[in-house]
Amino acid sequence: MPSRTPPPTVRINIPTVNVSEAWAPTPLRKQRIFGTRLVRLYLPCVLILSLVTNIYYFTRPAPLALPATLSSQQSGAQMHREITDTDMRQLTDLVVVPGHGVYLGAGSPLDEANWYLQEQQRGEVGAFMAHVGKGIEMVKEHERALLVFSGSKTRLEAGAHSEALGYWTAADRMGWLTNDVFRRVVTEEYARDSLENVLFSIARFHEVTGNYPDRITVVGFEFKRERFVDVHRRALRYPRIRFNYVGINPPGDAARLVAAEKKNAYEPFSRDLYACEGTLAEKRRERNPFMLAHGYAKSCPEISALFDYCPKPASSVFDGDLPWLN
Repeated sequence: MPSRTPPPTVRINIPTVNVSEAWAPTPLRKQRIFGTRLVRLYLPCVLILSLVTNIYYFTRPAPLALPATLSSQQSGAQMHREITDTDMRQLTDLVVVPGHGVYLGAGSPLDEANWYLQEQQRGEVGAFMAHVGKGIEMVKEHERALLVFSGSKTRLEAGAHSEALGYWTAADRMGWLTNDVFRRVVTEEYARDSLENVLFSIARFHEVTGNYPDRITVVGFEFKRERFVDVHRRALRYPRIRFNYVGINPPGDAARLVAAEKKNAYEPFSRDLYACEGTLAEKRRERNPFMLAHGYAKSCPEISALFDYCPKPASSVFDGDLPWLN
């Protein structure tokens, strides 16, 4: 029986196709291929740009900082003043605000963080600002008054900031130096204690006006009233009827403040009227870390003998001629 020849084998090549792609429409497949090419092309560029940016960020120079006086917001009145014209020779009254703490000139003067203070002065900034405000109020009410903020560069740690300039700057920051009083608010930047606050402010009044004051008002702590009225005024032989004192105390125990004042200032000044020896003279040296020297003896020759007066005994009152006695 003849053998049967098997039928020829037919091979069908079936291409392997991903199932998800098999059901994808043709346009979508083209888009995915195009997107992949874009990623491969631009990813290195993005990575390079990111690297360059990071290198610049960590190696860039520090930005320049504006001084606080420029970066802080100021009113138009402070930047463009139209100052009221004042004939300084017509001024008759002196208002003195002695300095205590040192306002450093940046930020709100109502914030203690912006002052250089000794530890015992914490909590007293409100009283300092009340003194400043009262002085401004008085010159606003009296058009023939001159306000003098008095106090030297008494603290080395505060740098070249004087107490007087700090008070003036604080008033300006508060917007109190309006055009009508701007010319009549000045500083006295050499006083190292309360006697010099009064004496040197009298000298500044003379430098500004050409005259000596007919009346004096001191604005300070109430617990210091007797020191100014009974001791300093007597040392300068200024008439009592023409000498006034406005007292504003800081918060705290008033009795304790009075007791400390009597022990540390009133009694020492009563024994040594012109602070020529002992603790008072030492305090003056300590409060002049920048070795400043005033020129009031030259600008005010009529009272030049007072500036270095040291009698024996130390409680003796100056008996020379003074312009406010005539």
